[in-house]
Amino acid sequence: MKLEEAIQRLDRSTGVPGSGKSVKIKQRFSNILQEVKYKDLPPEQLALLEQELDSIFSGVDLQAEKVEKYLRLRLEGLLKFLRKKFALVPEGYCAMNGMRFGLAAGFVLLLVLLVFIDSVLKYYSPLSGLLLGVMVGSICDRRRKARGKALLTRMV
Repeated sequence: MKLEEAIQRLDRSTGVPGSGKSVKIKQRFSNILQEVKYKDLPPEQLALLEQELDSIFSGVDLQAEKVEKYLRLRLEGLLKFLRKKFALVPEGYCAMNGMRFGLAAGFVLLLVLLVFIDSVLKYYSPLSGLLLGVMVGSICDRRRKARGKALLTRMV
């Protein structure tokens, strides 16, 4: 399925009355595909993306009631595909991963400090790990955006 066909199919199905979750997921899916369309991918990468879109939209009725669960799973799969094959990530991806890593490292540091140090300042280690992780992740996000490898659609 062509990229433009998938975008049109999703846009037409958002006009059909349905649940609010379904409409939001379809709009997110459409926005991501529109951003990928304007990235000027080489023909080889575009062919890979079209094969992935064929597998996503084959035999799917977008007007069905329970389509939001299917689309949410497929949207996560598409984002993973874009990240692995084309190095395209949603905005805030590195900051979110940095925050997770920093918080985990801060808690590990807290456990180590609980055993060896008797100070009140050790309880600030998770917060400092979180802040450091977010700062490093934000720098990574800015670099990706400057290189054109970031999708401007936020995925929360």
